[in-house]
Amino acid sequence: MGERAHFRGYVSDSKAVPSYWCVQPFRRPRSCEVTPDPDLSSALDVLPQPLLAAAQAARREFLVALEPLRGDLFRYCRRLTGSVWDAEDLAQETLARALTRAAQSHQPVERPMAWLVRIATNAYLDQVRRPAPLLVEPSERAAPAGTDPAEVRDALAEVATLLAPQERAAVVLKDVFDLPLKEIAAMLSTTEGAVKAALHRGRGRLADPDRPTALARRMAPDRDALDALAAAFTAYDLDGLTKLFVEDAVSDVIGMAHEVGRDQIAAGSLHHTLVLETSVRWRAEVRELDGDPLVLMWGAPTDGDGPEAVEDVLRAETSDGGITCLRWYYFCPDVLAEVGDRLGVPYRTHGHGL
Repeated sequence: MGERAHFRGYVSDSKAVPSYWCVQPFRRPRSCEVTPDPDLSSALDVLPQPLLAAAQAARREFLVALEPLRGDLFRYCRRLTGSVWDAEDLAQETLARALTRAAQSHQPVERPMAWLVRIATNAYLDQVRRPAPLLVEPSERAAPAGTDPAEVRDALAEVATLLAPQERAAVVLKDVFDLPLKEIAAMLSTTEGAVKAALHRGRGRLADPDRPTALARRMAPDRDALDALAAAFTAYDLDGLTKLFVEDAVSDVIGMAHEVGRDQIAAGSLHHTLVLETSVRWRAEVRELDGDPLVLMWGAPTDGDGPEAVEDVLRAETSDGGITCLRWYYFCPDVLAEVGDRLGVPYRTHGHGL
């Protein structure tokens, strides 16, 4: 690959947005006094663009330096998690933590592979140590000022399990922090109507009397929605494809870009795939791996230089027939290799987009 990696119109060294969200476990203050909710308002409306550019450049330089270790890191994460998808998530989390750790280090980092393994191990243990979700009654009101933060934490454990990302954020921001709908919409880069819809869906799922069954089926995407997604990609139907997403959907090009909202997704990854990407002709189909339905993106070079092969794998989350989250694994060569090998299909990888 060249020095600058292009995908769906993104340029990795100038427009990449990290897609990690690290949530630290709650720690009760030593005094056991309840701390007030943080003030989410701020006089800083926009982060300076030079600051974002500097952060992106530093991240890219850091990942370039660690590139020779990425394969070994993935294989270690694969053994820890037992799942190709969880392994990629853990590898991304490890690199995010490593970047933060490096920024706080005042001594040389020797044996960087061992250093990464320690970080990956701790990240994995943090995940498995999290308490199992507890079933609690949902509230239509903000938590009282004297509520035990540990009880709030337990309630949020179920929220994180049952709800799609945007629903989860809307419920927490409204029912825990009691923020106005207008402010929530601004924070989520969506509309007040979309926030109301997310609150309605989220609260409805939390109030479902059959929540144990809902917990079990949470991650199973709607097969009809995935079939429609594959058909729209193959037909190059941008309008039809866009309509499959809920208004507050999320799209993650893993390790490269993060999009929030149907309009942003349509103008970003979808538009670049179907309109701007002219060197390849895409065909999509739904296949299953370990019972998990995936969308395989087959690419055929338009100049005839090479056979058709799988160049991307998509995983979707759905709610009420609409797509709430779409993950693209174009820049995850280890994932593409495992999926291709296990399904017995030809594939092409593109590195990590550095």
